[in-house]
Amino acid sequence: MQAPIIRRNPRAAFALIDPLIGLLAVATVMVGVLNFWRLAEYKCDRARIDARVTQILRESSDYAAYISYDRLPADGAQLRSGFLLHPLDPTTGTYKQIYPFNVTVAVTTTNAGTAAEVKEIVLTLTYNTNPQPVSTDSSRETIRTNALTRVKT
Repeated sequence: MQAPIIRRNPRAAFALIDPLIGLLAVATVMVGVLNFWRLAEYKCDRARIDARVTQILRESSDYAAYISYDRLPADGAQLRSGFLLHPLDPTTGTYKQIYPFNVTVAVTTTNAGTAAEVKEIVLTLTYNTNPQPVSTDSSRETIRTNALTRVKT
């Protein structure tokens, strides 16, 4: 007696490979979406920090530009300090204080003690940020403004 010949469909082997390829494609897309989400969150945080830094520098330079000449801060004085962001912590219901900053003043006086006395003021904002993604060795950033000139009148 002869054994019956079982004929198989040559395409039957693809029945297991097709779902595996589909699963691999979905997993690749999900990893890409998660990485895109993290990058978008990082960019949003950086934009928020940049907007706050711009606001602090504008307020500090306006203060130095419009305060009376006799009340201008001394060289090396700390004009302002605090935290850049105060996000709400949902678990405790309190506001966190993150990314400390300080604004210092460098004052150069020419013709001191005369009627033609002139002060040049340079503001320096130094702040810490989260070094994620790591692109630099330090999370400390410094911004210096152009010299603001005040003339004694």
